[in-house]
Amino acid sequence: MDKKLQRVGFKEDDFYTGEVTLNYVAGPPSSKGPPLVFIHGQTVTWEEYTFIMPILSSDFTVYAVTQRGHGKSSFTPGQYTFNALGKDMTAFLREVVREPAIIIGNSSGGVLTCWLAANAKEYVKAIVLEDPPLFRCDYPNIMTTSVYDVWAALSRTSEPDGGGFAAFFREFLIPAMTKTKADDRVMSSEKPPPKFLLHLVSRLITLQQKRHPGKPVDFSFMPSTRRIMIRGMSQFDGNFSRAFVDGSMGEDFDHAATLARIDVPVLFLHARYFLMKDDRLMGALTDEDVERVRGLVKGPWKYVKMDCGHAIAIDAPEQEAQEIKSWVHEQGLAGGKDKNNHVNSV
Repeated sequence: MDKKLQRVGFKEDDFYTGEVTLNYVAGPPSSKGPPLVFIHGQTVTWEEYTFIMPILSSDFTVYAVTQRGHGKSSFTPGQYTFNALGKDMTAFLREVVREPAIIIGNSSGGVLTCWLAANAKEYVKAIVLEDPPLFRCDYPNIMTTSVYDVWAALSRTSEPDGGGFAAFFREFLIPAMTKTKADDRVMSSEKPPPKFLLHLVSRLITLQQKRHPGKPVDFSFMPSTRRIMIRGMSQFDGNFSRAFVDGSMGEDFDHAATLARIDVPVLFLHARYFLMKDDRLMGALTDEDVERVRGLVKGPWKYVKMDCGHAIAIDAPEQEAQEIKSWVHEQGLAGGKDKNNHVNSV
């Protein structure tokens, strides 16, 4: 855990839902603010929120949860659906948080946040959607996006002869990073390392995974942002990506019907995107997609266009924290903990 998180009182723990174990961090224990619960995007862990959690810790009680198929949480190949993930998080909110919370989710974690706002209303006070690929991550719409290629490549890491994370980094990630122009950086604003350094890292990944199988890959010489991404991808079940590629993630889950049941306040943070030469989307969703979302939700709506990459809490933590604080104040959501107003256990 990052030392800054430790200094302000965050602790790491595990929660067993009755079916899977979810790794999470929470803190600080002295905070009297309302709970914020962060849900990361695909391939990373709760560490996605390493930089924003200390900024918010003086005003909120903060939780960040690692979803099944990621990090230290349980891997359940063949059992990755939004409904299963939603049940995991409902149990966490009920048994750990124990009061209505502001849920914040990035990417597929944002789609899951919508699931919670529609299906676990008693545990959700408001939601922040960090560039969620609503409609776009649903099959077959996902094939209209460039991320389909990423998830297809990641799904092969779970195959016996797929080469694991080392092969993904060498055969897919290096070519993708080295051909990306400055204007095309929608995942991160950071300039990619030189190609020779990426190939060196590829060899080091192979060596580290041979010496320490099952352990996250980590290199202290890397910037902290890239270390978070590398650690996450190296302890990720490629079957999670396969569930998006083959459509099983969205089994019995309708995006439009779910959005139409959301009646809590919504803060929508929209990161950069553009259309490629083949008209596929590079990014999470277009302005037109956002308008479709806005037309369906019933709760108070606020939209903020962010000039940053898709992983907003990594790319622009200070700006996101300020947007969240301002919106919470505007919506009157800042009431502190009420230990006599816990939601009922089920």
